[in-house]
Amino acid sequence: MTDQPLSEYKSLDDIRAHKEALRKVLQRERQSMKTHWDGLFHKPDANLPSRRISTLMTTGASVFDGIILVWKLYNRFGGGKRTAKKTKKGSKGFLASLFS
Repeated sequence: MTDQPLSEYKSLDDIRAHKEALRKVLQRERQSMKTHWDGLFHKPDANLPSRRISTLMTTGASVFDGIILVWKLYNRFGGGKRTAKKTKKGSKGFLASLFS
């Protein structure tokens, strides 16, 4: 901001000078905010081959991870065939042995 406090205005020219200084500060801040906003929410162009390959690998890994997750959930919640676990002949399970 400027060095003048509000109480030292002696004329309209002082007020105009302060107003112009504030306008410049606001314009710089607006430009700074615009630059930060664009940096956060706009993707950079992927013109470099290394960046394209990196993006492709990241996307591929994410898709593969999603496919594995869907497969596990499908098998977990009864989509796939389930086979009963085989136990040794004559042995009971741990819980069954506790309650018998």
